[in-house]
Amino acid sequence: MKKLLLLIASLSLILAACGSNDEAKSEKTTNNAASTEEKANPAADMMKFYLSISKSINEVDADLNAFEDANAEAALPEGAELQSMKDAAKTAATEAAAKVEGLEVPESLSAHQEAIDAALTKIQEAYTMKSEAIVAEGEYVAEEANAKFEEADTELNAVLEEVGLVGSSIYNEVSL
Repeated sequence: MKKLLLLIASLSLILAACGSNDEAKSEKTTNNAASTEEKANPAADMMKFYLSISKSINEVDADLNAFEDANAEAALPEGAELQSMKDAAKTAATEAAAKVEGLEVPESLSAHQEAIDAALTKIQEAYTMKSEAIVAEGEYVAEEANAKFEEADTELNAVLEEVGLVGSSIYNEVSL
């Protein structure tokens, strides 16, 4: 959580700095269209994109989190209530995978497109693995899915650091 707050604070500073630059640019505007184009800010764009990942997932994964929390605490209900909880969790995992698949990487991050796409694919695979684990016979085991998620975290952190930001953890942000 502290990392998330640090990331948000960093983004605020970056956006504030960009705002003052934009005002200065608007005063110097000429008729030349090329001179009025704003330069891309990969750090700010990466911050916005990174936050959009967890926001998109958190919009749909509440039932999955509830199932995983109940499973971790050995507090799963029984019978029809358990089946209903599993169905909701499976749907949430499937929707989270779809949300991740639908994310579009900003053009200003094209230099990091391959690494970001690889991380997003791993997150999507992790949710697919969780969905399959929910409906599998026996105890719910998500270690492989969580390991896949950790790989994605590592790849996204590398991109964050390359653009000058502090690393974070999408997994922690979506497992709340």
